[in-house]
Amino acid sequence: MGFVTAALPVLWLIASVAAFVFVFRPRPGWSVVATPARALATFLAVFLGGAVLVAVTRPKEEAPPPAPSLARSARALPDPAQVRAHPERFVVLDGVQANRNKAGDVLLTGGATNVSGLEIADPRLSCRMTKGRAAAGTVSAVVQGTIPIGGKLIFAAINLGQAAGPWDRWSCQVVEARAL
Repeated sequence: MGFVTAALPVLWLIASVAAFVFVFRPRPGWSVVATPARALATFLAVFLGGAVLVAVTRPKEEAPPPAPSLARSARALPDPAQVRAHPERFVVLDGVQANRNKAGDVLLTGGATNVSGLEIADPRLSCRMTKGRAAAGTVSAVVQGTIPIGGKLIFAAINLGQAAGPWDRWSCQVVEARAL
C-alpha cells in the first residue's frame, strides 16, 4: 500500500499534464480528446478525479501521543508559607545564555519557570562569571514581570552590567523574588 500511495500523486501529475496537452493539440482519431472541448473536459475529469483519489488513498496522519501530565490536583505543590518565605527557591532557570555586548556588559537570555502554587514576580538573577578557575565577578539584575503558577517567564538580553574581569563561563541562580 505504501508504494501505491507514493506513486499515485506522480501518476496523477503525469496524467494531468498529458490531458492538458491535448487541450491545445487534440487527436481527431481518439474520441475522448478529438476536440478542444472534449480534451478540456477530459483534463478536468483527470485533474479533479485524481485529486479526490489521492486524497482518499492518503494514509491517515497519526497525531503524536500527548505528553503525560498530572492533573493540577495530583501535583504535590509546596506549602504556600514556604513559597512566601523563600519564593526564589521555587523559580527554576533553564536555557540561560550569557553574551557580551560591545560595551562589555553581560546580557542574559533564557527562561524562568515557576514550580510553586503562587504567582512569583520580579526575580533577581545573579550570575557568577569566571575565566577558567579565576573569578571574574558577580553581576545581577531584576527581571521585571510576573511568572504565573506553573508558567514560564522568558527573558532576552537582560543587561546585568559589567563583570570585574574577563569571563568565558557563568553560573546563574535566582537570589530574590516576590510571591504574590
